[in-house]
Amino acid sequence: EKFQILALKEFIKMIEIKLSQGAKPSHGGILPADKLTEEIAEIRGVPMGKDVNSPPRHSAFKDPIELCHFIQKLRELSGGKPIGIKLCVGRRLEVAAMIRAMVLTGITPDFITVDGGEGGTGAAPYEF
Repeated sequence: EKFQILALKEFIKMIEIKLSQGAKPSHGGILPADKLTEEIAEIRGVPMGKDVNSPPRHSAFKDPIELCHFIQKLRELSGGKPIGIKLCVGRRLEVAAMIRAMVLTGITPDFITVDGGEGGTGAAPYEF
């Protein structure tokens, strides 16, 4: 698996799962082809010269319980490296659901990054 090969490299110190970010909370986006650099294309495994979809959801999990199990899977595949999540807090209910899932599964991230709304991203909708 490509993730495991990369995650086991010595220079990788931790893994962060981006759930959302302040520049585009609950929105996906499109990284326009003219903003796509060779470095980004290589990292994301996408061809140069085409727009890149940045979907609003992950396909590996659909709820907080599955997110916890995904964290554990990444931790195992990476040889025990720290696994964290990044989110922009939108609704208190969503945070409560994640905490409940962590309690129920006993699986927690090693760190949580809380993002503010002041950031920016090339994949944010143009109106942002």
